[in-house]
Amino acid sequence: MYKRILAAIDWTASSESVLDQTRQLASLTGAAVFVLHVRAADFPSLPSILGTLASQALAGEPAGDDASSVARRMVDDAITVLSAAGVHAEGLLLESAPAATPRAVLDQARELDVGLIVLGSRHHSQPSVLFRSNVADEVSRHAPCPVLIVP
Repeated sequence: MYKRILAAIDWTASSESVLDQTRQLASLTGAAVFVLHVRAADFPSLPSILGTLASQALAGEPAGDDASSVARRMVDDAITVLSAAGVHAEGLLLESAPAATPRAVLDQARELDVGLIVLGSRHHSQPSVLFRSNVADEVSRHAPCPVLIVP
């Protein structure tokens, strides 16, 4: 069924569900998984960075010195979780302008020739919805393959 799955993760709580769904599908199909995080070049998530740094400090791990280090750690942790479940996983960390995130996900899906994209739904406030679509909407409209949107 699926040979290659692209799992797009971000700083939101839905990333855990995205990884869980991806793990289940990859375990059933034997698919390889590419874990992708597209970091917004000018828009790091300060609360998430602080939370990750606090977790690293509690675990006695050295803290990274920038948002890229924290993003890399997030991708590496996702790969560790998938690998522990017997899923072959590779990580991808890209940087783009915030508005270019859907395009980055779509470009990777095409380049990697994936059979499925798994990503979380992102909820915007009402005024935001009036002016722009979210990443999941854009990806699902233009994807070269099926898209699984996880709440």
